[in-house]
Amino acid sequence: MRSAGTVLQPRVSVVDGYVVGYIAQWRDSHSARLGPAIIDLEVGAGLSLPELRDGWESDPHAAADAQTEWKLPRSLGPSVRETVLWGDTELWAYALAEVQGFNETLTEVPSSERKAWGWAASRVAGVLALWSWRIEPDARGPFAVAAHEIGRSALAAGSRTRPYIFRWPAPDLEQTAFVLAQLCREAHDPSTESDLVGALITSIAAIIKAHRERGEMARASSIYATAVGPLKWVEHDIRTAVPTSVIGCQLRLRHASPSPPS
Repeated sequence: MRSAGTVLQPRVSVVDGYVVGYIAQWRDSHSARLGPAIIDLEVGAGLSLPELRDGWESDPHAAADAQTEWKLPRSLGPSVRETVLWGDTELWAYALAEVQGFNETLTEVPSSERKAWGWAASRVAGVLALWSWRIEPDARGPFAVAAHEIGRSALAAGSRTRPYIFRWPAPDLEQTAFVLAQLCREAHDPSTESDLVGALITSIAAIIKAHRERGEMARASSIYATAVGPLKWVEHDIRTAVPTSVIGCQLRLRHASPSPPS
């Protein structure tokens, strides 16, 4: 967050002096001006510091490192996502294969497992948000809207914990997120990209089905209206798009493309 220009300050307990939260100020991408100060609890329950700490090491050494980082933040340059790019269009196929495997696992999850479905929704929403970041400068396109709507299904208590059925090596959309974040924006494979959107629609349909089977019809209808229909149009548009040149991509690459993620 700091590497993107966000100002982060610790929120300290007056009782014991420990950091119990944070205060954030986001920087406007156009004017570079800082917005109002917002505490982590106002950002959202899922982004509170206790939630973000879930699963982290809590030994004295780790605690000391954390305290040092809050007091003396390191000087951070642009994040790796902004400085390292890959240009191998075959990565689209790896992303597609992972989403298809993810969907196969979803078919085995009972609709009554709210926490598991909340976790799955968070993974799908994250991938859609990354795709929006990739191609929607104003963050108001169909990917952004779908990510926001599906993210609401991830707010159930306990949904941050990885379900047992998705234990390693089950696909968890990590590779898909990697491809969307790191693959050069000029690197296209329209057919596979279109299939990838279709596979994500299948993921969304599974989430909708789980909501319906639990009797949550309003939630299911809202997701269908704001995500499935618009993304089907995107799927069609991508498939019929005219291929673009990757020359610009090749010129911007600072490192040779490594092997696909494993």
